[in-house]
Amino acid sequence: MRKNYFAKMVNYIKKVYKIESGLKNLTDDRVNPTYKTDQIILPVLLGFILRIRSFNELNQML
Repeated sequence: MRKNYFAKMVNYIKKVYKIESGLKNLTDDRVNPTYKTDQIILPVLLGFILRIRSFNELNQML
């Protein structure tokens, strides 16, 4: 998969489905979290959509 295609797809998902605004409303019960909830959910969601088998593979794509 070309990097340009991946970037275009991410931009399309953000514009059409407005994922970022929905993710900002998510909260959890962690005390003093290092990362915000939306920063965790977005890469996992993209990995699920793209059927990526591991976080290492997702990290290489990003």
